Amino acid sequence: MLKQIITDQSKKRIFFICLVFSMVLFFFAVNLQWVPYLKSTVPNNQPKVGDATHKGSTNTSSVPPAPSISGTRNETKEDPIDGQHGQPSLSDEELDQFKDMFLPRPPADGELFLGYLPHSGFHNQLITLENALRLAAYLNRTLLLPPLHLSHKREALAWKEPPVLLRQWAKRNKTTIEYCRDVDASVWHHTTKEEWAAMPKAERKKGQECLFYHSWTITPWTYFYNIPKLLKGVVGVGNQKEPIRVFSRPVMDLNWLSEHLELQDPSKEIYFVNDTARYSYRVADDSETDYSVDPGSEKPINYEEEYPELTPKQIAYMRRYEADVLLTDLQKRTEKVIHFGSLFASDRVDARSKPHKLLKKFISDGMTLWNDDILDATTLAESQIEIWRKETGRVAPGFLGLHFRTEDGEFEKLAPKNLERIVAWLGEMEKLDRRYLETKPVVERQAGEEPVEDGDGDDGDDDDVDDEYTDDPAHTTTTTTPNPSQDVAPEPVNEPGTPPVTPVLAPNNTGEDSLPAFLKKCREAPPESPMIFMATDVHDPRDSPMLQKFLVKYPCTTFLSDFPESMAILDKIRNPVDGVHMVIYMIALMDANLAAKGREFYGTERSTFTAYIINHLWPEYHPGREIPPM
Repeated sequence: MLKQIITDQSKKRIFFICLVFSMVLFFFAVNLQWVPYLKSTVPNNQPKVGDATHKGSTNTSSVPPAPSISGTRNETKEDPIDGQHGQPSLSDEELDQFKDMFLPRPPADGELFLGYLPHSGFHNQLITLENALRLAAYLNRTLLLPPLHLSHKREALAWKEPPVLLRQWAKRNKTTIEYCRDVDASVWHHTTKEEWAAMPKAERKKGQECLFYHSWTITPWTYFYNIPKLLKGVVGVGNQKEPIRVFSRPVMDLNWLSEHLELQDPSKEIYFVNDTARYSYRVADDSETDYSVDPGSEKPINYEEEYPELTPKQIAYMRRYEADVLLTDLQKRTEKVIHFGSLFASDRVDARSKPHKLLKKFISDGMTLWNDDILDATTLAESQIEIWRKETGRVAPGFLGLHFRTEDGEFEKLAPKNLERIVAWLGEMEKLDRRYLETKPVVERQAGEEPVEDGDGDDGDDDDVDDEYTDDPAHTTTTTTPNPSQDVAPEPVNEPGTPPVTPVLAPNNTGEDSLPAFLKKCREAPPESPMIFMATDVHDPRDSPMLQKFLVKYPCTTFLSDFPESMAILDKIRNPVDGVHMVIYMIALMDANLAAKGREFYGTERSTFTAYIINHLWPEYHPGREIPPM
């Protein structure tokens, strides 16, 4: 009897221990699923991240629902990135900004998908995403939406053949070095080779790991852009009868893809369109044009006949692709997944028919920047420029926006020539401004006072080279005639929800000079010398030898570093998922956003950064205006 009691107690004790152990395992399992895109690789003999994400679902709809839309970013209340709840270290506001707005779901019955491998910098990834969205619409497939990869140049995902690019993505894994989250990696940035060599081996290892940890991060695209609104808004554009569908793909791994799309035989259910060269293929829009001799046989496209509007240089440029993949052939594919390698290049996915041209323009224009921090910082800087303009006695309203790129490959070589082009353009702007102002009756032109006008005037890896935009007929630009009465910067008024404007040049009743040092020469310049904002990758531009003559000629030039209040807004932001400081990635977007606010803009030829400004931001801020030259 006693022996039986002891046995029963032992069983209960063992059961209790097993129960506790199971609860601990469950807790860690939930936490490991928190951000699957930071755990992009899992050994084959281990369970994949997010094993249970789609298990037990009762959704049997043949077509997934359209993405939910919210008026503003902060109104959206879906679950966090992986659909899990309860991360006490992150505020609701932080989660709302950095979460993926497209919730995990199982594939619908009969649902077909389109995938691709993103690479290169921010703007190249954006061009690729636009191509992928259009192609998904053309093929009536659901886009497998990857995350946005942000990194220092040394950690950029350069284009490679798909197997190599997949391995690059697989290395984007912070699971084993999460201790670096709270480590200040900047201590190693200023370490000399001698100091590094003298470090203990363990310290060097820590430095390497933490420098890697903080040199890149990943966010959902919806952190920057209102993608849900765009997906829904395409209905009625061209031949589009329903929203574009997306399926969140936080992990760029084929095993993850097979599991979450419930593929039974990936070798038969995935059709790969792989690129063995940077320009292996382009998707030719033959929806209204027959490019074949007989069914199933292809002939090279006669660009001279099909594109009579192109110049010989543009035609030669389009021929850089090794092969044309016909859109109608892709439409006939029955595999569950069509998976491309690269889709980068503005002409990679053709838009030949009128409906497809309309869709291309809508998607490009519809990439609306809605990140509140960037918008607030831009508004603050724009208001400050207007204050400086008045204080220095500039007669032309607003400011001129510039983008001057100097780093990487051909941009470094062409920097002097590109600067000459900028100076020549500014000279033309000055002439036109002078001519315009001379035709207007001026009552007073005292420092800080507006000229009174009659008429109807309204009171910023070689992969980043956009070797598409220069010669792409879809992006052909014309020189615009500047009109200082258009797009005048508004008086600095605080809109609801925006940070208060703190003028650097507040009224000074003591008579003390309140102008920043860099603007004192601006005040001495002729009144028609324009206010300028230059977005640039030049380090310490005011002290750069390259820009000294330029600043003498145009002393009213400002740079992003001249706006500490705006920078303070961006400097506070960290990705709550991995703790990475976001300011270096936000700066580029604010640089572009502010430059696009200028009444006229001039950029750097073949730069995707410039292309982003003139094709996305400029139409948004200057509706109805011609696209600036490039």
